[in-house]
Amino acid sequence: MLKKLFSNILVKNLILMIILGGAVITGVMYWLDSYTMHNQAIVVPNLKGMQVEEAESMLKAKKLRYQIVDSVYSKDVAPGAIVEQIPDGDAKVKENRIVFLTLNAKNAQTIELPDVLETSQRQAVASLRSIGFVVDSIRYVTYEYRDLVVDVLYNNRVVTSGTRLPFGSKLILEVGDGNIDMPIDSIQVIDGIEDADTNWFE
Repeated sequence: MLKKLFSNILVKNLILMIILGGAVITGVMYWLDSYTMHNQAIVVPNLKGMQVEEAESMLKAKKLRYQIVDSVYSKDVAPGAIVEQIPDGDAKVKENRIVFLTLNAKNAQTIELPDVLETSQRQAVASLRSIGFVVDSIRYVTYEYRDLVVDVLYNNRVVTSGTRLPFGSKLILEVGDGNIDMPIDSIQVIDGIEDADTNWFE
């Protein structure tokens, strides 16, 4: 019976198709493993703190590429050094993967000082901090309107709006104390009443 079954052309073709199908599937799986470098992951080196030239040679040795995507400024990191990388160090990737780098700028980023004169202390502080300045202290000066900004100082020197200063600069705000400083010789005492430059008793 088996002899008859295997002598049938349809059965022979079916068996041949199964064998060929299995061979094709095996070949495809082998090709996919080879194409995706199955079990051949590369460990990404930790590049933070390195200069680009040093990182480039290290990545090239591991058959990886890099791309600089951004720059920031930090006084705590050497100029031009790598501060961030994607993927992170010790991550496992495939050969020829791109590692995206963020560098520390070689020069401090500068910001334009906005016009905060005659605005309230609270509003000025919020505005300056929101763009990267540091309000180091508030200094009260004689001025008729209390808590309005009179001057902005950087390194103890008055700076005007539009001046570009380094990111994170420490500023001093001079604000009004609500008093008017009147010269003594302008105050007249008439019948025990102080009067400044007025003659309405005459």
